[in-house]
Amino acid sequence: MEISVGEAAARLGVSERRVRERIAVGDLRARRVGRAWVLEEAQLARSDRLGRPMSRRVAWAFLDLLAGGSGDGVTQPEQSRLRRKRELLLSSSNPAALLRSWLPSRALVQRWSAAAADLPALRDDERIVLSGLSDVRSGLAAASVVEGYVVARDLDDLVEEYLLSARGEPNVVVHVLDEDRAVSRPLPLPVVLADLADHDGPREAAAVERLLRHLS
Repeated sequence: MEISVGEAAARLGVSERRVRERIAVGDLRARRVGRAWVLEEAQLARSDRLGRPMSRRVAWAFLDLLAGGSGDGVTQPEQSRLRRKRELLLSSSNPAALLRSWLPSRALVQRWSAAAADLPALRDDERIVLSGLSDVRSGLAAASVVEGYVVARDLDDLVEEYLLSARGEPNVVVHVLDEDRAVSRPLPLPVVLADLADHDGPREAAAVERLLRHLS
């Protein structure tokens, strides 16, 4: 089915100008009908890059803004742009895809394999701040996976103590934080949303949409 530029923009959570830019560079295929462009709706599902990724500094400012903060650490013009992105996110029909596109630089992600018997102790370890699938607010918490944030200086010790391995089926998702980055416990809800979005699955996307209503 073909849709208009306006409908595509609403689906992707971006401006109509951004859709036209992507048509111009060939990222989206479209054809003219009179003076207007129309696009095949099916290709939008394959479009996983909805905007330029933010730097780590800007990503954390955006998460702070979503959580009700002022977006510290960025300039006034950057804050204005982030407020516009916040409005785009809250009105988007696909917020998980936007978060996944905008925030990949917020932390280094590592995936490890651990013995199932060690997961409860790992989940309770004070050096890990639970997030994503392991945060109870997601409604998806599973005993078979541990996901959370770890400060870089603690990572090697955790790998050694729990015999985490890069081989095997990953069941531990670690978001590695810089030494100067501190997070609260529990994490701000927008951080959990960003982590859920990264899993790129229908259950996680539904959880993002549900939890995003608490921010609006």
